[in-house]
Amino acid sequence: MIKYYLNATQKFLENNIRDVTTVAFAQFVQEATYEEITGLVKQMILYRDKCVADMQQPECSELAIYVMQDKICRVKELSDKYGLSECCTKNSTNRLPCFFQRKSADASFLTPFQGPDPEKACQEYAEDPEAFLNHFIYEIARQNPFGFAPTLLSGAAIYKEAITRCCQEENKHECFHLKVTPITNGLKERSASQKNTCGVLMKYGPKVLKHLKVVEFSQKFPKIDFKDLGILLENMDHLFDECCEGDVVQCFRNEAKILNYICSKPDSISSKIIDCCQLTIPQGGECIINSGNDDKPEDLSPRAERFTEGDDVCQSLHEDKENFQAKFLYEYSRRHPELPFSVLLRIGVMYENLLEMCCKTENPKECYGQAEEEFQKIIAKSWTLVKTECGYFQNLGEEGFLNQCLLPLTKKAPQLPPQELISHSKKLASFFAKCCPLGEEDQFACVDNAVSLTIGELCGINRNRTINPGVDNCCKSSYAFSSMCFKDLTTDETYTSPTFLPELFTFNLTLCQGKEEQQKKRRELMVHLLQQKPHLGVDQVMPLLSDFSKMTDCCEVEEKETCFKEEHSKLYNKIETVLKT
Repeated sequence: MIKYYLNATQKFLENNIRDVTTVAFAQFVQEATYEEITGLVKQMILYRDKCVADMQQPECSELAIYVMQDKICRVKELSDKYGLSECCTKNSTNRLPCFFQRKSADASFLTPFQGPDPEKACQEYAEDPEAFLNHFIYEIARQNPFGFAPTLLSGAAIYKEAITRCCQEENKHECFHLKVTPITNGLKERSASQKNTCGVLMKYGPKVLKHLKVVEFSQKFPKIDFKDLGILLENMDHLFDECCEGDVVQCFRNEAKILNYICSKPDSISSKIIDCCQLTIPQGGECIINSGNDDKPEDLSPRAERFTEGDDVCQSLHEDKENFQAKFLYEYSRRHPELPFSVLLRIGVMYENLLEMCCKTENPKECYGQAEEEFQKIIAKSWTLVKTECGYFQNLGEEGFLNQCLLPLTKKAPQLPPQELISHSKKLASFFAKCCPLGEEDQFACVDNAVSLTIGELCGINRNRTINPGVDNCCKSSYAFSSMCFKDLTTDETYTSPTFLPELFTFNLTLCQGKEEQQKKRRELMVHLLQQKPHLGVDQVMPLLSDFSKMTDCCEVEEKETCFKEEHSKLYNKIETVLKT
């Protein structure tokens, strides 16, 4: 089994060097054109051929990731054009984190990948399928710079199957809509999750990431024993280090080791992954990730009594604190597949703090015997928040809920640019649209995990960004409690409003281009109002947005210019009055 997966991965890397290196180059230099990336890829193919002919040459002993970054730096035009000199002047070891730091999680500076017209796509695919798919890989890699290479290339393989099928259909447009569009959306979701994982590793360190993965694996594989889980986590450490840094070759190899280990023990890890283990590289790994949670063992007790009622709790804690904490998370998570990751991590932090206190008392067992009651309080508080927010969503609808998110978010972080504030709010509204219709158990985990993802993005993935003291504290103090911390924030009192700019509140008939433009400007108006005066209340903002809607209604009347001018004047005067009082 080991030999199969390692050999299969090596063969995949050799046969797909063009696509694998395209991912690496496009993620490191997102701004580069397809032609520039193709030039770098050709250099890597020449390098590969040279080393296959004579492995004794000095440069052939270098790690592939160092060679790729060296190829980037040797093209002076690229370095000058895209400001790479800071990274390129460093040695190989220091160059890697530098290239990582320059990746931009917000790919809004790139033209969004829409995909070609179906008829045109099918023509291009028929003419040169390899080039067509490689261009797709280039686009998804630069749009998702923290997406792991196996995930992106697995998505590309599914994309190829969908394109092949749709190009044979009579109604190509409908087929593309049903089969192709969901693939790019799915890749965005998986890449966002991987981006969050890398953010946890970079901001909070390996211990917090280990606890997060203990929770995830224990829920997915509740039959796994703690020893096997430990071996998986050890391999995971290397996987995340290398996948997050963008070392595409080692990312593939480490995933193969993990895939091999899981697939070698279907009876003791999970019976649900047997079909996944029959798939080729890289689809097998993605299949396991996307597989549902296995059923809990029938003999698993409802509660992990050992940790709340045992006599040797303090002794076990003092003998090996880190291992004991991981065991607790393992036992509690495998019993509670319905709980969100963040809630289980909060319970873990609370339990750790409780034991630190209890084990110093005269009667520790009596003290930590109250733990389960405290766990239930954390669960109840988080669950109440989810139900409340889903209630708001059902009453307000997606656009109304977006405004419900945008208003407090702007008050809490008015320093952020309008487009970022709107983007975070749109994602939250989209998540709630997906999560709130689910059943209670699925709804809880879906909403809470989605909120954690959004806050992870806001806090910054690959660098400790500074927004304001309140937000910074929530982003840096505790990953488990970051969403609760953010919920409790109020208007930022350290913020200084910018100079009033009339053009931000001046509109013209371009609003009549369509509902999308009106929606965009309406959201921007809300942000600009709050950035001018963060203490504005809902009762002050909503009437102005209502007046904005009256102004856009002019687009439907015959004398639209006269109507628009009159309504715009009223709106502008009201804005001035509200902002000056």
